[in-house]
Amino acid sequence: MIFSIRNHMVLLVPCFLLGLLGISDGYIYVPPKYTGSDFKFWLDNNNGDLTSNGAGILKAKLYADDDRTADGNGTVCDTDNRFTDEAATVICKAMGYKCAENWKLETTSANLPALIDNVECTNTSLPFRRCRYDRIDTCNREISLKCSSRCDYEFSLLDSEGTKSKSKSGLLVASNYNGMRGTVCDDNFDKAAALTICREMGHTCAASWSSRNDMDLEQTYDDSEKKASEQDMPIMLDDVTCSAKGVLQNETFGESCFWKTESDCDHSEDIYLSCGCMLEEFKFFTVDEENEPTKNGKGLLIAETKKGSHYGNELRGTVCDDLFDRTSAEAICDSMNFTCSDVSFSSIGDSQDTTQKYENVQNRYSVVLDDVNCDSEFGCTFSTKPDCDHSEDIIIDCCVGAGVTTESKLSAEPEPTSESEPTTEAKPTTQPLMKL
Repeated sequence: MIFSIRNHMVLLVPCFLLGLLGISDGYIYVPPKYTGSDFKFWLDNNNGDLTSNGAGILKAKLYADDDRTADGNGTVCDTDNRFTDEAATVICKAMGYKCAENWKLETTSANLPALIDNVECTNTSLPFRRCRYDRIDTCNREISLKCSSRCDYEFSLLDSEGTKSKSKSGLLVASNYNGMRGTVCDDNFDKAAALTICREMGHTCAASWSSRNDMDLEQTYDDSEKKASEQDMPIMLDDVTCSAKGVLQNETFGESCFWKTESDCDHSEDIYLSCGCMLEEFKFFTVDEENEPTKNGKGLLIAETKKGSHYGNELRGTVCDDLFDRTSAEAICDSMNFTCSDVSFSSIGDSQDTTQKYENVQNRYSVVLDDVNCDSEFGCTFSTKPDCDHSEDIIIDCCVGAGVTTESKLSAEPEPTSESEPTTEAKPTTQPLMKL
């Protein structure tokens, strides 16, 4: 819309168009101008000499110019904070390394000769000429970069005694090619990282993770026959993130993840990781207000560990609604062999009538699953340490409006633990797991 105020033309742009134009909070995003050129990169010790340890100030020159001191050569700048892990990895690969371990911006006291600025790379498998950048003559923000040719780590889980966990849960420890091992900080740790690392350890799925700030690992662990406390174990990795694309393509940790080996964490941020596939560990069924299994996949949702589950064979109870969504409902209904086109679910506390109807049934169970969240890329994450009460139990209908006659083969009545205790209580996990 255009109108005139005192002979000045004014253009009004709808707010949604501002987003399309890359305008946010008064800042207009302009992508870097150049692409297509080959550069030669090296790492400088800040005295004009090349480093031999894969770490230093990042310098660049046009690839056709073999003189590092010639005009037109200089530092790689980052005026607008565009440099990312992807750019660091592409440039390290261009120098013959396999990955980037650390990088940071350093501000100098004076403007220095510079060559390129605002580097943006989106695909680490492509050469630098596919990245975008701006040209610049001087700059006071240079990049300190550390590259490595050894990018693979071995992962393991430790129990509360500091020994290798016999279950699929424990304190996450990474070991490098030198045999050094240490913990992993939870900064930026995500679903893709959890799944990639669980796969590295031979598991199919990731269940959940948390920081270990209330996990007691003050016991000792064995490191090359030398006993040491966890406080002597370094933090090996920080800011671990992995790509969803890498997860889908079953890439290794070294292929699809980014991390830093310099950490600003303490051991309260160490990751406690639990691996495992929910639908391999648990079976599901529904019961009515008399605690009888329903034939139509409609009723109070009950989860029970399968035989051989590392969570034990006596875990049986309701499912909390935290993070539960339609995709989660469809995955669980499908596991019960209901493949109808429509499913529905609700929290039992949403209706007073439903609450009263199922109250006696709920008293027979504990809440055993929480934070169930399924998607097509990462499977189902979940926690076996709920922070819910029975008002958050899930009522599910796997075939809305359908007359399904599939009959459950499970008995809904939990086996008593003793004559005086008719209810099977949930076995707690060793540590609380984070909501995902």
